[in-house]
Amino acid sequence: MTEKTKKKLEEAAQFGSIEAVIDPPSPIKRHVKWKMARTKKTGQMTFEAAKEIAEKIVSHFQLIIVIIYVYCVID
Repeated sequence: MTEKTKKKLEEAAQFGSIEAVIDPPSPIKRHVKWKMARTKKTGQMTFEAAKEIAEKIVSHFQLIIVIIYVYCVID
């Protein structure tokens, strides 16, 4: 979140406006936090079961994105 805030401050400084800073950055999503907590520094998951669950989470969100695209963008 600090990186997002810093980026917004830099953008506001470029445009000379403070209004861009009023909106706080969005928090990290729960599924992203869950994956981060179960990922080692090397990029591997801590357990095989966690890896399988993470793959299901990713495929679920990819499916949601496709459904939203089909029903909202194409219609």
